[in-house]
Parts: sequence; C-alpha cells; structure tokens
Amino acid sequence: MTDETRPWYETLFERDWYDYFAKDGPSYPDTDGSFARRTDAEVAFVEQALGLTEPCDLLDLCCGPGRHSVRLARRGHRVTGVDLSAYNLEKAVERAAEFGVEVDWREADMRETGLPESSQDAGINMFTAFGFFDDAENQRVLEEIARVLRPGGRFLIDLVNRDSLMRRHQPRMWSERHNGAFLLQEHAFDSATGYQTTNWTVVKANGERIEQSFTLRVYTLQELEVRIALAGLTVEDAWGGLDGAELTMDSHRLVIRARAE
Repeated sequence: MTDETRPWYETLFERDWYDYFAKDGPSYPDTDGSFARRTDAEVAFVEQALGLTEPCDLLDLCCGPGRHSVRLARRGHRVTGVDLSAYNLEKAVERAAEFGVEVDWREADMRETGLPESSQDAGINMFTAFGFFDDAENQRVLEEIARVLRPGGRFLIDLVNRDSLMRRHQPRMWSERHNGAFLLQEHAFDSATGYQTTNWTVVKANGERIEQSFTLRVYTLQELEVRIALAGLTVEDAWGGLDGAELTMDSHRLVIRARAE
C-alpha cells in the first residue's frame, strides 16, 4: 500500500489505516464506548489548560477524524479543523453531522494552513501529530501556529514523551488485530538524531501481507522549549498526560502549553 513516490504522511492516514493498523480496526474509533469517554475527559482538560472560559476561535491542527474538534464545537467554540487527509476530513464531516455541530474543515498542510494572521484565540495539536518532517520543516509548523494565534493566545500540543519512549523501547512487537489478522511492529530509534522509524506489517488470516512505514522526529521537553521560543511562543507549563498528571521519565505522553507573545 506504500506509495514510495509520496512522503509517508500524505498516504498513511487513509482508509487502510483504520481497517488494518488502528487498534479498533474498521470500527471507527469514536463510538459511545471508552474511547468516547476518554475524549470527553481530554476535551475538558484542554479547556481547563487553555483557560477557555468563554467560546473562542480555536484551531485543531491535524484534526484527523475530528474527535476533539466536534466536542469542542459542541461546547460552543468556533472550531477550525485542518488536516491533510481527505479521508480523515470525510469522517470528520460525518462526525460533526452526528453531533449536530458546525466546524470549518480545511484540507491543508500543517505548515501552511491558509488561515489569516492572528485569527485564532487558541490552538491544539493532538495525538503526536507533530514531528513528521526534518527539524527545519517542523519549525515551520511552530511558526505557523504562532502566526495564526492572536497576542496572548494559547496553544496545547500532545506528544509521545521521548524519555519514556527510550526507556520502554521494543524493537519488535506482535499483536492480534480483528478478523484473525496479526500486526508486527518493528521500531528503530536513533538516540543521536531523535528519529524513530517504524515498520508495520499486517498478516491477514488468508496470509496476505500489508505493509507501511513512517519516520517520526521525537523531541524532549528541553528541545521543544527552545524551538517553541524561536517561533515566538513561550512555554508556560507541561504535563505527563491529558489528565494533568505530573511529567516524569515514565510518562507516556508529553503535553505542553505555550502562549503567543
């Protein structure tokens, strides 16, 4: 399924991702079960962390299928959801219709959203939707966030915690998927550069193999503090999860709040 003529981030998040690689398989992961309850709790934390006491203009950068966007819109915020994946945005439109809310969905690259300068009161980037490029291009993402935020606007980013990732690194992992399929995950982490390369192989019950690979730049808090400052934002706080837990070396997540100058 990999198209070697295009970068991985342009091809990964399509239907095959949900059918074969996502944990819940073809059943879209935004149901009325535990996933939905977790999302509600995450959105409540987003509002608290960003200090959103009144409805505001909010950017969900790399919104994916819109699980956070639609709930923030349901809480009264004027949400713009930006994503490069047409398939993700199709699912987001469906989800917004089910929730009965309006969201401004835009198909665009995170480095160039097309939004007006100083048009957003707040922004979020969730579920490790950062680090897709080299350092220079990742910096452009942070600069774009700073550009669209109004003075004093806040931004929340949710990433994998590099410290924890290195401590629990496993080169190979097998797990069972739906319909009798199995997923092999192979990870190679370069501690000198901060890049992790992941290769996924799904073996279906009939023996068919489906493969995908991607490379992610993983940052420490200290690295991001420097890069966020260079973009014109100031880091205000950091947590070890979207539940407000203290950040430690064992925290699986790294959540950072920054403010526009």
